[in-house]
Amino acid sequence: MICENLLIMKIIANISRLITGIVFVFSGFVKVVDPLGTAYKFADYFVAMHLDFLIDFALVLSVVMCTAELLIGLALLFNVLPKLASWGLLLFMAVFTPLTLWLAIANPVHDCGCFGDALILSNWATFFKNVVILIFTVLVFLYRKKFRPLFGKPMQWALVTGFTIFGLSVCFYALMHLPPVDFRPYKIGANIQEGMQIPESEKNNVDVYESTFIYEKDGVKKEFTLENLPDSTWKFIDAKHILIKQGYVPPIHDFTIEPVVLNAMPQEETETPDIYDALYSFEKDGELNDYTIDEIPDNSWIFIEVKSAQSIDPENIELVYQNPDGEDETFTLFNLPGEEYNFVEAYYVSSSGNQESGPVEEGDISDMVLAYPEYTFLFISVDLDEVNIKNHDEINKLAAFCEAKGYHFLCLTASSAEGVEKFIGKYKPIYNFYNTDPITLKTIVRSNPGLVLLKEGTVLNKWSYRDLPTVDELQGNLEAYSISELYAKRTHFLIHNFIFIGLLVMTLLMWLQHSYKSKRRN
Repeated sequence: MICENLLIMKIIANISRLITGIVFVFSGFVKVVDPLGTAYKFADYFVAMHLDFLIDFALVLSVVMCTAELLIGLALLFNVLPKLASWGLLLFMAVFTPLTLWLAIANPVHDCGCFGDALILSNWATFFKNVVILIFTVLVFLYRKKFRPLFGKPMQWALVTGFTIFGLSVCFYALMHLPPVDFRPYKIGANIQEGMQIPESEKNNVDVYESTFIYEKDGVKKEFTLENLPDSTWKFIDAKHILIKQGYVPPIHDFTIEPVVLNAMPQEETETPDIYDALYSFEKDGELNDYTIDEIPDNSWIFIEVKSAQSIDPENIELVYQNPDGEDETFTLFNLPGEEYNFVEAYYVSSSGNQESGPVEEGDISDMVLAYPEYTFLFISVDLDEVNIKNHDEINKLAAFCEAKGYHFLCLTASSAEGVEKFIGKYKPIYNFYNTDPITLKTIVRSNPGLVLLKEGTVLNKWSYRDLPTVDELQGNLEAYSISELYAKRTHFLIHNFIFIGLLVMTLLMWLQHSYKSKRRN
């Protein structure tokens, strides 16, 4: 009887170890592929707890916690250093179970982020989930000294080291580039308009409020519900509306694009540059040539850059050509005439502020941007004061390329008009600026700045500031380019995962072979 009880306890303990291990591996993995998202969630926690001084440490804490969670999960799953893993499991649950209870009661943050963006749970659902896991945790902890690891201590420590290196490598890859696995509603292939829609099955799933109305009569205030409102002898004072049930919220519900209204910027007294004393680079079929202003080629060539010791904005150059009928027509470096036109003259027109590389309208233009039939590039920077740009000329080249091709190139930012003006004065951008909610921008791309390629509202590609494409890479079919690049990224990530899994399998086979030989000797 005692043996049967011990066997049952052993089975229950090992099942508990496997369940907690799987949960922690899943929770840790969806975080290590997006450590910046977890850092944003930590920052929300710190603000809610009035611990603003810890916000600067949010990213470091994110990397440490994500890696530790994955490490504990893998150690439990493979029965590696079970005593240490059990202590780590208990410590995690002892901290996060009461924390999630506080979140459920106070509701300062609507999503705890325990499963990243892969699985969104309400705060109460998260707390009850932790209570269940805590039961398995206690069982694992009580049985921790009786687990029999598959490997000796040196091999266990080697595996833990491998798990740690794997977790940190994925974390740093995501920080240096973009998350290798994207669970957000703006992932590549997602259509933003579709993400905004409410499905038919959720049409009736709307917010439900409890309304209370305060009326006064003869100096006495009294509360009434909508069903028992008083007669006209009572005077209305106030009303309270409490949300008792939240309705369906589409994955994308706060995507807006509004032009930044800039103040009149003082113009510097500058000398008009001599545009005839400069060279203009054009590209065609991979061939790059320089021309003077009066020898510029026809519209089969694409403008690349101006080469001059002077400060020349190519957007401000206007070209006059004579058409076959003998009439003068005006063109730009981004919109050249055919070879049948003859050059007449060129002149420089001073201007400032936003350029014409995107739609210029008032109010929310998101519908216009998402419906645009050609390609749209969104240059995204949550905060222009903290933007990582080493060579902004490359950004301007991309914007000029878009202008020449008829694509839109917009900068979406949460910075104020003053921040935009400061940026314009420093970098002399040739594209327009638009305001978007900062949380939305952080969700769209985990990089400051980042670049997103859209076509009719569908996300075709994303780049971090370290991986921005060149004009040469964007020649040709952008959809085919995006598909091939995405395939290369996923292949690269899968190779690393297969190597890691292969090493684990090889280790397990070596252990089985060693165990088999030991039994034969005995």
